[in-house]
Amino acid sequence: MSTMELPRLPMTAEEFERLPEVEGWRMELWEGNLDVAAAAQIAWHSSTAWQVAAVLKAGQQVVHMEVGIVLGPRTVRAPDVTRFRPGLHPNINKSQFPAADVDLVVEIISPESAQRDRNVKPEEYARAGIPELWLIERHPDEADAMVNIFRLGPSAVYLPTRSVALSDLPKELEQEIER
Repeated sequence: MSTMELPRLPMTAEEFERLPEVEGWRMELWEGNLDVAAAAQIAWHSSTAWQVAAVLKAGQQVVHMEVGIVLGPRTVRAPDVTRFRPGLHPNINKSQFPAADVDLVVEIISPESAQRDRNVKPEEYARAGIPELWLIERHPDEADAMVNIFRLGPSAVYLPTRSVALSDLPKELEQEIER
């Protein structure tokens, strides 16, 4: 096992961007400290992320998976799926992007990160002004997943707008465009 020399903590977003990627680990920066977790182990998680990304890309939207979003000088999160604002084409050689470039973040709830994905990250995304958040949950008694859609309210808090089955998401987004 190789070791990696870390910069002094707390770290800035710029220092974090220079860290090498560590296979099998998911690293984010939270208030200057490394937030390290195992990469998602459940195939359902990655399959769901790919499905969501494919639906968004089919709508000609610029989407990336697990890229860093700079939420503050010492906080960088890596949502499962990120959609960029219309007209933006981020440099694919970068690993992190400003929150102002993003109009949607998607978190797929896993048992090991449920508390962070449901509570901590939405607050951070809202404070950074990201207009839309999707929290996707697996239902053990169903083959489908539920996409819980939230929009940023006037007091920088996400407000639930609707829930849609993942299998119905393409049709739902098409209807939204027509409205």
